[in-house]
Amino acid sequence: MALTQFVSNVKDLSDEGGYKFRFHCDKCGDGFESQYVAGSANLLKTAVDLFSLFRPLGGYGTQGIAKSIDRGLRGKERDTAYETAVHQAMVFFKKCNGCGKWVCPKSCWNHAFGMCEACAPNADEEKTKKSAQQLAQKVVADTLASNSPDAKSLSCQACGHNAGDGKFCEHCGATMAQDRSCKGCGRALKPATKFCPDCGAKT
Repeated sequence: MALTQFVSNVKDLSDEGGYKFRFHCDKCGDGFESQYVAGSANLLKTAVDLFSLFRPLGGYGTQGIAKSIDRGLRGKERDTAYETAVHQAMVFFKKCNGCGKWVCPKSCWNHAFGMCEACAPNADEEKTKKSAQQLAQKVVADTLASNSPDAKSLSCQACGHNAGDGKFCEHCGATMAQDRSCKGCGRALKPATKFCPDCGAKT
């Protein structure tokens, strides 16, 4: 029996008592679980086991009969249960006409174009994603710049503007020397000081 082609990622959650499957979106991996279907092979095995309590069988034995029933029915029964589960899941997933993949409608489907977002990207989402990437790059660049050894020397202590890479601020002309002192009396001076407050000498 040829099984219906569906999503590429399927997990079999079946056990000895019945059948259940989880189907995953071909793009993001989001899943859909089918309803649990009890297996008739297991019910027949149980019936044979109960029958053996009241009427012991010789020769082949009830265990051999039960295993034979299980081997004979589980394969066909599983295929039938799988086909039923596939048709349940097809109601949930969307098939893209562009690439043929089955995707979830919540995250991976462009409703406006009737195709998956890999084939028909959502313009608003792409714009938001691009803006977020640009913002992240700016944050990284600003962080690297602020942690740079030369970052402090770029900002003038007198006016706060970018001072350039010279000895004096390109904006206000204040010296960029970290430690300033008066040439006349030796007093420590602030970066923007033009005349010494003690001796009046021009700095």
